[in-house]
Amino acid sequence: MKVTIQDNTTEFIKENNQFVIPNGASINRLPLNNSTLLLQTPSQTIQVRCLSVDKVAKTVTLLHNNQKYVAKITEPMDELLKSMGLENAMVAKISEVKAPMPGLVLDVLVTVGQTVEMGEKILTLEAMKMENAIKSPTAGTIASIHVSKGQAVDKNFVLIRFE
Repeated sequence: MKVTIQDNTTEFIKENNQFVIPNGASINRLPLNNSTLLLQTPSQTIQVRCLSVDKVAKTVTLLHNNQKYVAKITEPMDELLKSMGLENAMVAKISEVKAPMPGLVLDVLVTVGQTVEMGEKILTLEAMKMENAIKSPTAGTIASIHVSKGQAVDKNFVLIRFE
């Protein structure tokens, strides 16, 4: 397994239920609570707090000395898929956003050609007198918009398509 933080990559192997750097240095993990742990090496002890885990992107956001770090985890299977040109084979491709319920489009917050991030608000839909923020289920580029402000839509109506 490899862990990359700020362009620094460290390789780990698992021996006797411990993660070890191939040169033989071991790292002991000592949990303090559900989100904080001490990482103990022969030369130092580091306290880190886990802020979030993204299992799909295989990243962990950590807090150390009041600074955020994103650790990217790469497993041997990831490297094999990448060497075969299949690194995105396991990622679900989302090409469109459909209306989750019937409603009225209050606002379209994106334009064709715009790049959006996963979780970014792209549209506001009113249903049963409540405003619902429709967020992007993926990072990508808007290919087409099939609704306009003030338009009524049925459930599963295609609102937006991605490239």
